[in-house]
Amino acid sequence: MNSSIPLHQPVPTPSTNVALFLFKVFLKGLALVVFLILSVAGGLATGAYFRLSTLPDVGKLQYYNAHERSEVVTLDGKVLTQIFGEENRKVLLLKDIPKHVSGAVLAIEDARFHEHTGVDLIGILRAVKANIDSNDTVQGGSTITQQVVKNLFFTPERTLARKAAEAVLSVQVDQKFSKDQILELYLNLIYWGHNAYGIEAASETFFGKSARYLKLHEAALLAGLIRGPEAFSPYRNYSIAKTRQILVLNKMAEHGYVTVAEAEAAKKEPIKLNGIRRGMQYPYFTSYVMHVLKQKFTETELETRGFRVYTTMDTQAQIHAEKVVKERLAKLANYNIQQGALVAIEPKTGYVRAMVGGVDFTKSKFNRAYQAQRQTGSSFKPIIYLTGFENGYTPSTVEVDGPTVYRMGPRSTWSPQNYGRSYSGPTTIYSALIRSVNVVAVKVMDKVGIDKVVEMSKRLGISSPVQPYLSSALGASEVTPLEMAAAYAVFANDGVRVEPTPIAKIVDKFGNVVLDNTKPQGKRVVGQAPVRALNYALQGVVSGGTGTAARVPGHYVAGKTGTTSSHRDAWFVGYTPQLATAVWVGNDTPTRMYGATGGVFCAPIFQDFMVEALKKRPADKFPPQLRMPVARKYGKGTAIVWAEYDPAKEKAKKEEKQRQAAAAEAAKTTRMQQAFPTYVRPPSGRLTESAAVGGGRMGRMSGGESTGASAP
Repeated sequence: MNSSIPLHQPVPTPSTNVALFLFKVFLKGLALVVFLILSVAGGLATGAYFRLSTLPDVGKLQYYNAHERSEVVTLDGKVLTQIFGEENRKVLLLKDIPKHVSGAVLAIEDARFHEHTGVDLIGILRAVKANIDSNDTVQGGSTITQQVVKNLFFTPERTLARKAAEAVLSVQVDQKFSKDQILELYLNLIYWGHNAYGIEAASETFFGKSARYLKLHEAALLAGLIRGPEAFSPYRNYSIAKTRQILVLNKMAEHGYVTVAEAEAAKKEPIKLNGIRRGMQYPYFTSYVMHVLKQKFTETELETRGFRVYTTMDTQAQIHAEKVVKERLAKLANYNIQQGALVAIEPKTGYVRAMVGGVDFTKSKFNRAYQAQRQTGSSFKPIIYLTGFENGYTPSTVEVDGPTVYRMGPRSTWSPQNYGRSYSGPTTIYSALIRSVNVVAVKVMDKVGIDKVVEMSKRLGISSPVQPYLSSALGASEVTPLEMAAAYAVFANDGVRVEPTPIAKIVDKFGNVVLDNTKPQGKRVVGQAPVRALNYALQGVVSGGTGTAARVPGHYVAGKTGTTSSHRDAWFVGYTPQLATAVWVGNDTPTRMYGATGGVFCAPIFQDFMVEALKKRPADKFPPQLRMPVARKYGKGTAIVWAEYDPAKEKAKKEEKQRQAAAAEAAKTTRMQQAFPTYVRPPSGRLTESAAVGGGRMGRMSGGESTGASAP
């Protein structure tokens, strides 16, 4: 029997072929999976290799410069305001942080901090177990070193490569830096909620004090916030914050940072939150400091460079200034006076000692002391007379106070009027100044030259534009109270100008002096003789002129009142050799005050403030007068005669003079006749004789009617 298939080989069946096919598919699939696993592992290994090979140099941590807020403070260190952006941070050295504060943080965040080498495997396992047991995240696995590395070197990404790199760097950091260095960096780096970065800002935010003075129960509460600063904040959820505090205290007792008794006592202590308070102390003064700072530094520099700005404010003077302005203006409310400002400058240093820019900063942040340009009224006149003294005038120079007219254009004229619309005739400059005579001030400005007066105002530090018109002699130009105080400070400083400043010194966080005004340099802008003549005259304003309400017992005071013709602004600007102060009252809207004058409303405010501000200052005299220069540098001026102004008035004036002259002549004749009567000799002849005898009608008429005389 013939057969093509050997007897020893099995005959293939359909089921066998299917099994073989599936086995081959399985092998290929397995090979693909193995290939994919190897590829992924290789990729991860390659990525980790390149990640690790490009790690940053941890040695640079020693040069780490954390963003730190700036602070504006008084000369004795009292904080007026803090300047920061996203990160409110003030670095505090570890030696200045109480042990129980760092202990609270270590107990809850990294109890084995001093045992591990940057990465703590035991701590990780313990954290996992604790979290499983509590069914909550009650303990972290990362060490403090790892948290420092993560915050400084990495983004918040969650990858195996990043975790591996973080671990490597943590070990390197632990090897290169001491535990105290790492802990100090951590305590000043991490976020505690409400923009507070670092333990110092956190302590201030929640308890209103430096971390140097934190108590145990307060430190425990802060440490409990680290894992969830916003969620655990006592301002948002007090019960959770309290629960976290108790957990921290238990951990501290467990790890030996405190005794059980101390922990239990701390749990019973009441938590007194300070409230988030980040406003400004003495806001009108402090807002002016901020204005000056922003002219010198960028916003980023102020928020991150950790400046300590020492101001020139006299705290007691500032407190009294705010009190005086508020109380006095409250009493003047019935006169339609709503706002006021006060600026006090120390002439020899330029230091702004006090500034009030309004009644209530919370209602109006507009600082009228340096932002409001207002018409100055007669308080501008000293600048005119000082210019006159520099150009040949003296306090005894005589000008005529009378009707005066100036041609302002082809068909326009202007005639300055005195307050009360009366004239005093020939008067000295001294008398005109202390009585605030408008006409004389305009004449002096006209004769010395408007351009010289404008130039003098600039020399004195007035940057607001003084209009080149004669009306500026009466205070028509608008100037700030700060500028007026600065100008008068030059008078007080014997003609030497020192740039006004609210800042004495600025120091950065490393102790370097960034700005130093502790030794101010002045510049002579006016000669001594002219300014001393002005001081002499302005003392007369206070002793017997329009500013008598500004007298300060025991001190020599000079100054000038000012009231605008519309009664919308009233001023008194005065000074002693130690302090120059400008006071303004008025309204923000262009409304008229009732009966407002600088002497009645502003001088008392000046007096009240200066009595307090000068308490600790000597009663120095002004320097004596010097001989004035004899050279006359002024002309006749541009005034036109009255007749050219109004011919009809001049004609009427002449007619009146003629009438008065005729009346005077008639009166004279009458007096002469009364003193020397006229006698008429009787005529001789028969007619008279006949008449005497009584003969004829003619005689009777002639003798009796014609002479009326009787016979001898």
